[in-house]
Amino acid sequence: MIDWHAVSRDLARIGQYARPARLLSVAFPLPRWPGLSLPENDDWLFWQRPDRRLRLFGLGRACAATSAGAGRFAALDAAQRGLAESWLYAADSAAKPLAFTGFAFSPSDGYPLPNAALWVPELLLCEKDGACWATLSCAANQAGEALARWRTLWQALQALQAKPADVAGTPYVPLRNPLAEQAFLSRGRAALRAIAAAQAEKFVLTRSQRLRSDAPVAVSALLAALADRHPACATFGVGHNGTSFIGTSPETLLELEGGRVAVDALAGTAWQEAGSPLGTDKNHREHDLVAYDVAAALATLCHDVAVPAAPEVMRLNALTHLRRRITARRQPQVSVFDLIGRLHPTPAVGGTPTAVALDWLERHGDRRGAWYTGGFGWIDAAGDCDVAVALRCGLFEGCEATLYAGAGFVAGSDPQQELAETEAKFSAMRTALAAAYARDDEERAA
Repeated sequence: MIDWHAVSRDLARIGQYARPARLLSVAFPLPRWPGLSLPENDDWLFWQRPDRRLRLFGLGRACAATSAGAGRFAALDAAQRGLAESWLYAADSAAKPLAFTGFAFSPSDGYPLPNAALWVPELLLCEKDGACWATLSCAANQAGEALARWRTLWQALQALQAKPADVAGTPYVPLRNPLAEQAFLSRGRAALRAIAAAQAEKFVLTRSQRLRSDAPVAVSALLAALADRHPACATFGVGHNGTSFIGTSPETLLELEGGRVAVDALAGTAWQEAGSPLGTDKNHREHDLVAYDVAAALATLCHDVAVPAAPEVMRLNALTHLRRRITARRQPQVSVFDLIGRLHPTPAVGGTPTAVALDWLERHGDRRGAWYTGGFGWIDAAGDCDVAVALRCGLFEGCEATLYAGAGFVAGSDPQQELAETEAKFSAMRTALAAAYARDDEERAA
């Protein structure tokens, strides 16, 4: 499928213009998207938006920058700007190389993932509008060894596809923890007292749920099940040190194309068993807090900020949400990470006022694993990006998994109802897990 002689010629042609430490990328078309069986130990990254006919898969690291703390977005911004200035690739190629980026909710969490990261994969597969291609990347000072490394990565990927499937296990079973549920309710009541005392207008409280199986899920089957069930969402996955962080997000933190900026304000939730419609006063107040805070954040770095007069209803199987897509034009020299640093965290995942809400959550023990309610997405060599809020997600470690969900508390919230909302959000992943096991069984039978 790959003409390695042509790859070697392109690498030599591009490399002759490079200074040491520059990044080189070579792209070539593929006849089709390869079937994927994801490696257990290598670093890998996955992104899919079915409604936009885009799918990405990255393997290995040609270049990586990680950071943490209050200056994490400034550090990633410096890395991305430096990368863009020294990234050499065929300008006439339809395939523009890109980096993946991800970060935790707070500047100090994220384990077992790095707190904030920018990764350029050695091998990138891309499918856009039915056309497929691969991009191979390396540091210029490692160009001499790159071809052998790329061939090894490609052969390993092919070997995984040919490997016989393991014996199927049983779907993950939730491990109920009544004490954790009571702790969530207690924090919810404390949040409502703080809101009644005018300390804040909104807090977003989170909880986790442990699951266990007798055999690990086939990650590729889970990603496919999530994408099939949630075509309007960004389905994502990150493999790192034997763990997998996987989810499907309905909320865009930042989409940047040229000077055009788009951000989702997503807040207000209903589901079939909720007993109350989506259009309640509580849901609309919660949504408006998010929408106008996002607009105010964009106004500091953009012009022509436009907020739709009323939210639309976003339907996601059992869940429905209120959503506004807020658009703007960025000011000159404003970067992806300038905007991310100003937007994150929105009141949809933290609360408002932001500083008060974050301090309250920290003091009340709100902890968020991996990149839950942080972000994940891609940035291309031209500076365009698509980054989603990391929602409806879980961390998979062998036969155990931890799912994450949250709910917003405003005046009038019912803690029991908010607990039920988190259960409804857990169901998105639990349903996909069941579908993934069924899909895996079908493939074994075939």
